[in-house]
Amino acid sequence: MTFHSKLVTLLSLALFVACENNPSSTNGGVSNPPDSTTPTGTTDPGPLPADTVKGPPGMPKPADTDFIDSDGSELECKPKSCEDQGFNCGMAGDGCGNSINCGDCAEGELCGGETPNVCLKPPPCQAATSCAELGWECGIATDECGNTFDCAAEGLECGELARCIGGIDSPAKCVGPTGGGGGADCDVCPGVPDCEAAGTPTRLSGRVITPGRDDGNVANQVGVPNAFVYIPTNSDPALLPQFVDGIPDGGTACDRCEGQDLGPLLVGATTDALGNWSLEGDIPVGKEFLLVVKVGRFRRALAITLPDSSACTSTALDPLETRLPRAMDDGAAVNIPRIAISTGDIDAMECVFEKMGISDSEFNIAGDGTNPERIHLYGTDGAEMPVGNPDEGELHGDAQRLMSYDMVVLDCQGQGFLDPPPAADLVNVREYVNRGGRMFASHLSFQWICRNGTDPFDAADPTATGLAPAADFPGCNNTPLQLDDSGLGVVSIGRPQANPAKIQNFADWLVNESAATMNADGTYEFPIVQPRDLAADVGTSTEEFVYRGDPAPNQIPDGDAGAPIDDGTVRSVQQFAFNTPYASPDDAICGRVAYSGFHVAAAVDGNGNRPFADSEFPEHCSGDLTAQEKVLLFMLFDLGACVGDPPEPPMCEPRMCSDVGAECGLIQDGCGETADCGPCPPGEVCGLVEDNKCAACEPRTCEDAAEDGIECGMIGDGCGATLDCQCPPGFQCGFPSANKCGDPEPPP
Repeated sequence: MTFHSKLVTLLSLALFVACENNPSSTNGGVSNPPDSTTPTGTTDPGPLPADTVKGPPGMPKPADTDFIDSDGSELECKPKSCEDQGFNCGMAGDGCGNSINCGDCAEGELCGGETPNVCLKPPPCQAATSCAELGWECGIATDECGNTFDCAAEGLECGELARCIGGIDSPAKCVGPTGGGGGADCDVCPGVPDCEAAGTPTRLSGRVITPGRDDGNVANQVGVPNAFVYIPTNSDPALLPQFVDGIPDGGTACDRCEGQDLGPLLVGATTDALGNWSLEGDIPVGKEFLLVVKVGRFRRALAITLPDSSACTSTALDPLETRLPRAMDDGAAVNIPRIAISTGDIDAMECVFEKMGISDSEFNIAGDGTNPERIHLYGTDGAEMPVGNPDEGELHGDAQRLMSYDMVVLDCQGQGFLDPPPAADLVNVREYVNRGGRMFASHLSFQWICRNGTDPFDAADPTATGLAPAADFPGCNNTPLQLDDSGLGVVSIGRPQANPAKIQNFADWLVNESAATMNADGTYEFPIVQPRDLAADVGTSTEEFVYRGDPAPNQIPDGDAGAPIDDGTVRSVQQFAFNTPYASPDDAICGRVAYSGFHVAAAVDGNGNRPFADSEFPEHCSGDLTAQEKVLLFMLFDLGACVGDPPEPPMCEPRMCSDVGAECGLIQDGCGETADCGPCPPGEVCGLVEDNKCAACEPRTCEDAAEDGIECGMIGDGCGATLDCQCPPGFQCGFPSANKCGDPEPPP
């Protein structure tokens, strides 16, 4: 074996043995991973004076020389500084067998992260100064340098109906049930007082009511349940979302509660069963803001400036300040739904709108369909405008005209409406409500329901969904005469198809408006003028509101319909409503239909009498709302309101560190807040190489050094510690040169 072969073999063996048994070493409190290769029993001598020269271990050194060549001549080892080697951190070797200290890295840097003994620095970052600069509307914002900002301290918070969402790939925004929410563009926010020291928030309360014919018409000013009352972030009424009448050509107008557009909110609330509301928190004082009232497509805004003394106290507004509008010019940002009414000779739903306070100037005929008034009368059997009404066939016989309305009201036309509607008109009405239209049908107008298809919901063709499954009308094809003058209506509390979220509110509202009484047994009832018993029962996706509490003998063919009560007597359903398309999933509901078996505004004697035939609007609407008209007014509010459950702030499921594999530092949780994933182990740095990952230096071994031509001596491991690499037995470090292993007595 040649000398060179012998040397390489022994060197490899020695390096393997030495490096396998080296424990970890430390530098400046920075721990190295467990695979560090400092040999057992060796110590780090620490930094030496720059002019100190130390021969390699085991090497004989003359008094005045560092190394000797094989011929005995002197060789001087010139130590290398950290700067000479391009190092700026950790322990390293000087090339002459000594260890030198190249210093520590700054906080957040990692020694040897990419290059041995060189500090790895984070990339340059752009620091911010505020949430507003970063485009955040809420939560805890972070800039790219890791600085955090509390948006609440800048007055950027979400309103009651909004939730802070985002912050992962884009700034966090206030998202409400309508897509709105408090935002950074908030011109009224400077007026919001800081009530932390006072210990009580600013509160504003009131009641939403119908307007009445004038401010003094108290009898027609009833509470409006389930209305939204809110303060937008901007005081300009022109910035509120615009309404589009009817249903867009070929599209839908699905006014679902969770998706309706209120615009960016500062704070908001929903009225209770009596119309009461209360706002709390972010309410400006000393600065004008808008207070908006909205229920369905009714909307009215009022500009308000609260005095400075209102800060951190409670203020109650007069109900007239938050009433619904009488006309389109009655307030700011006003909207009244576009309504078509087919009048009847023994029913007069148009009078409910007139008595609640919609101005007579907003009633007219449709003309060519584009007249600006909001309520258009059709039909020739009932009340007419002074100029005469167009025939009702021009309404439901013209699909395009039908789609131009937000709501269609079909009065009862008496025995003149016993013949089935034309098939094409039935299709038009079915498509109208399935695409988002609202329809109210009274008594004999039930044929628009019971004759209007039985097809179940199909997502591929939702507009074809039938209406007939909504209720069981045994007399649909053989309409009986039902001429009772009076009966008893009972609110359907506890009945299988009553909606628990609505039915108690309905009962409370009726009692508060003196339209019903509560009995000792907890039932609610009211007298019905001219009850009609066509609906025996309702479908499983229908909401029942009122059933007949007194016997209705011989009113339903064969006497086999309706739900038996304790005494076995059949009771009919008097009022119900359902969403359309019928029995569709929650995310597919679009429109709504309401039905009343009893006449809304009726004469006491219904036996063959036609009280509203040939009457002229508004002469037949004298007086104030009757108890029975109030019952139907609630149904109109319910019909026109958004469909689905009352809106709630959107849910936001915060993500956890484990969800994204984060090992350290702060992460955005997706809900505008941060989650702390903790620190890295000693010696590792967070986020230097990869976001929220711990980075550690990989120390090199003696074997790694040998591949670079360094065979022995004190050298740095590249991560801040030193290695003492030994030569194989029989060889000495420093021969023939520094960090090289040689035979001190080469063969002759």
